[in-house]
Amino acid sequence: MDRKINILIVGSGAREHALAWKLAQSSKVGKIIVAPGNGGTNNTGVIQSRNISVEDFKGLVEITKQEDIELAVIGPEVPLVLGITDVLKRAGVACFGPSAYAAQLEGSKVFAKQFMKRHNIPTAQFEVFTTYEPAVEYVKKVNHDVVIKASGLAAGKGVVVPANKEEAISALHQIMVVREFGAAGDEVVIEERLNGYEASILAFCDGHTVRVMPPAQDHKRIYDNDQGPNTGGMGAVCPSSSSLDLEFINKRVIQTVVDGMRREGKPYVGVLFAGLMIDEQGKFNVLEYNCRFGDPETQTILPLLATDLLEVIEACVNGCLDSIDVCWRNQYSVTVVGASPGYPAAYPKGKKIDGLEKFANKADGDVFLFHAGTQAKDNEILTNGGRVLNVTCVADTLEKAIEKAYQSLPNVQFEGIFYRKDIGKSVLQAMQKSHKKKSTGSGVNYSDAGVDIERGDAVVSSIAPLAKATARLGTTSDLGGFGAIFDTKAAGFKDPLLVSGTDGVGTKLLVARAAKNHSTVGIDLVAMCVNDIIVHGAEPLFFLDYFATGKIDVSVATDVIKGIADGCKLANCALVGGETAEMPGMYAAGDYDLAGFSVGAVERSDILPRNVLAGDVILGLASSGVHSNGFSLVRYIVEKQGADYHKEAPFQKGTQLGDALLAPTRIYVRSCLAAIKTGGVKGFANITGGGITENLPRVLPKGVSAEVDASTWQVLPVFKWLIKCGNMTSAEALRTFNCGIGMTVIVKADRVEDVSAVFREHGDTVYVIGKTVAHEGDSHVIFKN
Repeated sequence: MDRKINILIVGSGAREHALAWKLAQSSKVGKIIVAPGNGGTNNTGVIQSRNISVEDFKGLVEITKQEDIELAVIGPEVPLVLGITDVLKRAGVACFGPSAYAAQLEGSKVFAKQFMKRHNIPTAQFEVFTTYEPAVEYVKKVNHDVVIKASGLAAGKGVVVPANKEEAISALHQIMVVREFGAAGDEVVIEERLNGYEASILAFCDGHTVRVMPPAQDHKRIYDNDQGPNTGGMGAVCPSSSSLDLEFINKRVIQTVVDGMRREGKPYVGVLFAGLMIDEQGKFNVLEYNCRFGDPETQTILPLLATDLLEVIEACVNGCLDSIDVCWRNQYSVTVVGASPGYPAAYPKGKKIDGLEKFANKADGDVFLFHAGTQAKDNEILTNGGRVLNVTCVADTLEKAIEKAYQSLPNVQFEGIFYRKDIGKSVLQAMQKSHKKKSTGSGVNYSDAGVDIERGDAVVSSIAPLAKATARLGTTSDLGGFGAIFDTKAAGFKDPLLVSGTDGVGTKLLVARAAKNHSTVGIDLVAMCVNDIIVHGAEPLFFLDYFATGKIDVSVATDVIKGIADGCKLANCALVGGETAEMPGMYAAGDYDLAGFSVGAVERSDILPRNVLAGDVILGLASSGVHSNGFSLVRYIVEKQGADYHKEAPFQKGTQLGDALLAPTRIYVRSCLAAIKTGGVKGFANITGGGITENLPRVLPKGVSAEVDASTWQVLPVFKWLIKCGNMTSAEALRTFNCGIGMTVIVKADRVEDVSAVFREHGDTVYVIGKTVAHEGDSHVIFKN
């Protein structure tokens, strides 16, 4: 007999009732305890209620011990923000819900907005205020409509959408002076009001992998036609759109968060909920993140889930979501909320509810009733909240689902019941409009061929300020022109020679994709070009990039190009232009390639290498890691070892293998330019593909070779691991990898100390690794030790 799993669900609303209902359908479930639960979870089959507050962590831990609970599913945001997941995990209970740190995405709107800004996630422009007067002055001076948000949790009521500046200032007064929401209003976010329609995107997350649910649309306002104050939600529709590019949205606003949290050492496990605003052109911005199942979205989405919910949740908490298929019914679902009179303000409680027996809530049915603010008392079910119950209906068309919901809701009654009469109406109208447009046979456009100009524009808008920040003396143009102009005279050159360099990053990009970390390969691209330019003594002036893909992922493209901008800053090189090419059919899904081109300048009299003679000293500058060469072999060794890019690197404690291998190529420009000024430098050799063996001879004149002592520098742990796992000979390693030396410098023997001191001042680790020697024939490297 298969072992049964006992589950604790924390919460008391319709969301928790729907979760319990769906989990109870699994054959693997023993019993489900809902704490504190409601009238619908009170001793119904395998489902039982326990009157324990969601904030009584001691009581919740105790019930897990008493009832032999193995898995906890957390419904509401408050216990998540307070750290219930961390507490239950310490008690030995697997928990489906994010840590307290990750839950700040919902618990602090300031944290969420700053996280979005940090990870280039599209959101409305915003400012944060802690005092009333500056906030009022800001509202008065901005020339756009605003939304006022209390940063902390305010039971879904901390967001005010004022109609004008007077209402905005009044809202600020209520939050910051009257302190209507208490400590939740200690910080206030004022952001630009966006127009369009809203969509709720929920996803299952295991810390690495994401599985997106069908899009839903909540109806927040209390009255029809989206009038009146905000509520916790008066109804929902799912799926709310067939035109949304869910793959694109997932990567941009869900996967980016999961990847960012993992890189910050706080893996996100649970449901991540993004509230989006989508304008008429299809451009979207994130309004907010929630760190749990939505309400009423959950009641609308779960009836469409065809896969065992317990199987999905277990895969999330065990970190193996990528091993299962999450399937959905090809139907529509509509939820309508029945509320107490007066909600969202003061409302009565204790009103008897009639007609509940008419809803069977069968797993294979199409009409369901989920309890929210209800309680069982003296064999009756009474109202006990503002939102009292939800009726959800499933049908093959949205129109039928809406019709069925409004036919079913009157079967349940209590004194003063109130509900909106237009749930799903706007979604239905939008779908009908879209269908009508398609049926008229309108002409094709570029997006029909798979090229999305708006995504390209989104990349440009994201990177324009990054490129502008790289401007230097001589830069005379911004992004967007037909060609970039650079003034060498303004940059201080009198009789310059121009030096160009072009390169790519190679198969290191495949590691970036596997590790889901695209933030450093842009630095690699710049380094590969400018480190070649400096070999000639030239100062890199400007840089152009080429990013090619089958389908633009704005998040990935922005991460890559931000890295390029970061590299340009390190090299004091202006990012003056580039090309982002979307070419459907040329690349597999998720694949992209990079190329870079840089131009530098050096005064005619200062070109390197020059006058290299036998007896000169060879210095080695330490590398930062594998840099960007040899990754075909690196990937082969990783695969041969069965290593996981997401697990800890065997050679670098506390760092994932993928991130360790992706350590960006060191850029030596500033230190090398400073060293040249000492007068003792005769030449450089950039150690790229071919290692020291093949690169050092490239700067040696005929009759001069290099004698290198391989014992003089520290071989980095990553190379020791690669060499050991690959059973490589020293000779093979030295002609494949940089083995710890990223740049070699040929120096006059009497200037070694002066030149070395300059490199150390710029943060480089310097080794004396050898000397030049007279040798007949072609130049080569003679290794010792």
